[in-house]
Amino acid sequence: MFHFKSKKIALSLLFSALTVILFSALTQAEETYGTGNIASSQAEQQRAAIAKRKERIKMEKEAEAKKAAEALPTTTQQPPQNQADKSASQ
Repeated sequence: MFHFKSKKIALSLLFSALTVILFSALTQAEETYGTGNIASSQAEQQRAAIAKRKERIKMEKEAEAKKAAEALPTTTQQPPQNQADKSASQ
């Protein structure tokens, strides 16, 4: 393919090519995974969103239970007015 007369030139070209490849790979990896501060803030935002979602679901369930309780007829029996008046007069 290529024929270099000096081993020094070949080694320097190999070293520079590897440096370029590794540097570009590291740069892309840093952009993909983010730095520690950015990643931790993203994780914190996700935890906050999950907590907010759980709270909303809890409130919805409580509202549904309250509506269901209001929809059911009351089963407590109140004494008739005549009996309440008799017991009060005695």
